[in-house]
Amino acid sequence: MTTPKDLGDLIARFLLIALALTLVVTVFGELALPVAGATFELRYKTLWRVLPIIWLAALALPTARATLAPRWHPSDLPLALFVAMAALSIAGGGGHWGDFRSLLAAIGAGVMARSLFASMPRRRLFMHLLGWTLALVLTRELRMHPDLLPPHEMGRYDLITANPNVLGFLFAMTLPILLAEVLAATGARRALAALYVVVALLGTLLSFSRTAGAGAVAGTAIVLIGSLPRPRALLLLGLAALAFFAMQRPDQWTRLRITGDAQRLRILQTSLSLAADSPVLGVGFGINNLEDVFSDRYEARYGERVFRFHSMNQIVDLLVGTGLIGTALALWWAARVGGCARRWFRTAVPGPDRIRAAGGLAACVAIALMSMGEPPLYHGKLVPVLFLLVAFVELGPARPAR
Repeated sequence: MTTPKDLGDLIARFLLIALALTLVVTVFGELALPVAGATFELRYKTLWRVLPIIWLAALALPTARATLAPRWHPSDLPLALFVAMAALSIAGGGGHWGDFRSLLAAIGAGVMARSLFASMPRRRLFMHLLGWTLALVLTRELRMHPDLLPPHEMGRYDLITANPNVLGFLFAMTLPILLAEVLAATGARRALAALYVVVALLGTLLSFSRTAGAGAVAGTAIVLIGSLPRPRALLLLGLAALAFFAMQRPDQWTRLRITGDAQRLRILQTSLSLAADSPVLGVGFGINNLEDVFSDRYEARYGERVFRFHSMNQIVDLLVGTGLIGTALALWWAARVGGCARRWFRTAVPGPDRIRAAGGLAACVAIALMSMGEPPLYHGKLVPVLFLLVAFVELGPARPAR
């Protein structure tokens, strides 16, 4: 006889399988499935929007509520206010809702993930979902372009899953969580986590993203210093950084980036001039709303057009898109998430819980640092994984603090 708990667990398993499938489809962008002689296409944006709706519908069942009840977090209030401000900015300005819908779906997936991974048995699956996703990305890239190995800068222009900076961000922001698992786990779990770390490091190297490199180094430093005796941590960090930059070879970077680097200051100045024109609501959240006004303003200021529609800085993009109020709310949300991660690290039980809390804190720092060079909220493939990672950090240590 099926008990209410069994039914709730069955729904949770279905959602976990659906989440794993959604991550697979995200890697490929879409998957074509033969159904009854026809071809049915699964698109990753559609799946990310449908999945939270299924979870909300399941909560209508009392048996599911017992297993999948929402777990609210102090960061939810500023995030909800920011979402409202982002919607208001679009309604009063740009009119393009695509990035907003992607953001809303990603937030829904994150809230769902907090309930899905609240229990310890299911929480252990999170690392594998991250690791398998990264391994699938890396396998796909190497299968399409075996000459990516050994890593070389020109290879970044052959990456097909996403923009190399987006892929670098993805690999680097998950590295601290995976590295912490290597230090905290034992046996087979440690071996698998070590494999995932190798995948994350190799993916970061293949992207040749300087932003991702900085995030990976910062995240690794926090995990090692927060988990190991100080002399040993500094020695390992020094060796890891030396090996990483020996592979990157900054002295051999091509001149292709010089034009983009020279435009950075102009791009920031153009974006800030747009923000000054619309300081309250902005031009509308989302890269398409910025695209409508950015190129014309850049041309008016500098006499040429540039085909870039973000400021290479999430805070500046938020200032342009949502104004001062929206940016302040977004920073409030980020501070709440980071503050909770820091508090859980300081109060976690010494041992595996403290190490995993260090991984969560390191992931937050890496994300914040990389957001100064790349806007994660404007990348459709990155933003749902970002909110899954934030949800895992928000869950905190496995055992209550002392």
